[in-house]
Amino acid sequence: MNIIPVTCSIQDGSIGHNKIKQLESVITSTYQTHFGSGNKLVFFWLKIPYEQSYLAGKLSTASTVQIPVKNGMPNEMRHPFMAEVCAKWQHVTGCSKNEIILAVSDMSQSKAFTKSMATRFEKSARTKTQIKILTGLIAGKIKKGYLNSSVNL
Repeated sequence: MNIIPVTCSIQDGSIGHNKIKQLESVITSTYQTHFGSGNKLVFFWLKIPYEQSYLAGKLSTASTVQIPVKNGMPNEMRHPFMAEVCAKWQHVTGCSKNEIILAVSDMSQSKAFTKSMATRFEKSARTKTQIKILTGLIAGKIKKGYLNSSVNL
């Protein structure tokens, strides 16, 4: 079983609990349809406080979704998956095509990006910060039933 980490950054309060669970379900089934049932998606929902995200210099309610795929996957396989995910996200949330940013990178690039994110923190505080992030995600899971945290810890 391949574990696929999916990171969704959304504006706090923009997508309710039921829609988040619905998105997890439709994205998982879409991924498995396109790339095989041996993939288990694990979602991390990062909430951005209202008025703390901008796009093109203006306040934005756009969501950013990062879903890695097998290294070297050809665009002929990647693009239909991306189009379907965007269409389903819009259907579930009611957002426009300009309110979803979808990144479907190679798994190795996704792992390198995640690893590099840890370097944003001072080395002396890195472990403490990572524990704080994990604690926040777990607390969010206990409270809401899915892994979630605020980007402002």
